[in-house]
Amino acid sequence: MERLHSILLSGVLILLTLCTGAPASGKEVYESPESEQKVKDTMTVLQDGLDDLEDAVLQGDIDLAVKLAREIDEASHLICNIDLSRSALSKDEQQEFERLRKTLHFRTNKLTQAANKGNNDEILDQSYKVREACDTCHAEFKKKKK
Repeated sequence: MERLHSILLSGVLILLTLCTGAPASGKEVYESPESEQKVKDTMTVLQDGLDDLEDAVLQGDIDLAVKLAREIDEASHLICNIDLSRSALSKDEQQEFERLRKTLHFRTNKLTQAANKGNNDEILDQSYKVREACDTCHAEFKKKKK
């Protein structure tokens, strides 16, 4: 019975959001609930990919590190291609989000370049900078969502 109640409540919330065009809570970056899930899945791929990449570098498996760096770069493209035109962010917030995602894109490109060169220290340094770019964006937009 509890499950049915939570399903019905979720359905009502979705209908309310869709019918009014208003975000369910806070200021939303996402175009739809589906795109929100894609972005969250992508963030998980980025985090897991960075963990696996660092492990590969520490184990000396440069071929795997190159493969993972490319996967991280490809995953970051979803975040870099979010359409902000339908988001509830103000123009200033949209500009800030665009600045932060350009930083992420730049960092993932540098990570891929470092992996292609096979320089372990540079790979780890760029991996740290990608994480830093993610953390900066999360801190900024979690703060604004409250």
